[in-house]
Amino acid sequence: MFEYFKLIGSGPNDLSAAIHGGLGIILLAAFIWAVEAVLNKSPEAFKRLKIGSIVMAVSSFLTIIYGNIIYIAYRAKDGVQPWLKDNNIYWFHTLGMEFKEFAALFSFPLAIAIAYTLFTMSEDWFKSDWARKTVKISLFIAIFFTFGAFILGAAVTKAKAI
Repeated sequence: MFEYFKLIGSGPNDLSAAIHGGLGIILLAAFIWAVEAVLNKSPEAFKRLKIGSIVMAVSSFLTIIYGNIIYIAYRAKDGVQPWLKDNNIYWFHTLGMEFKEFAALFSFPLAIAIAYTLFTMSEDWFKSDWARKTVKISLFIAIFFTFGAFILGAAVTKAKAI
């Protein structure tokens, strides 16, 4: 069992980074699961969508929390930010980390808006074309921002781990 912990690493921020990445994967999976439920339009799919919206909101919140914990180490003296600047990779610093952090923050309010729409509309969600389109568009925007943040986060990790 402890052999698996070697994959995480032994640095002071490795566990937080692994939890952050794992929650990001859960968040993406929840968004994709919700898209399937929105496109299905059945009562069973609506129940899955409501559960998925809760998973999206919670995992988005926790991913942001752990991302902020890692961000402290990212900006430290021996962190990734000074290394990127010392190696003249400013575009990677700006796009890879700063833009990624702001883009990732959009997933949480979108997940809350989706959950709010689903729980307030309840079964009327099937009758309201506006509500279905709102949830669908919000999901696709959230997936775009989350997937972009996921890719940029992986790129920063490949450039230099925290």
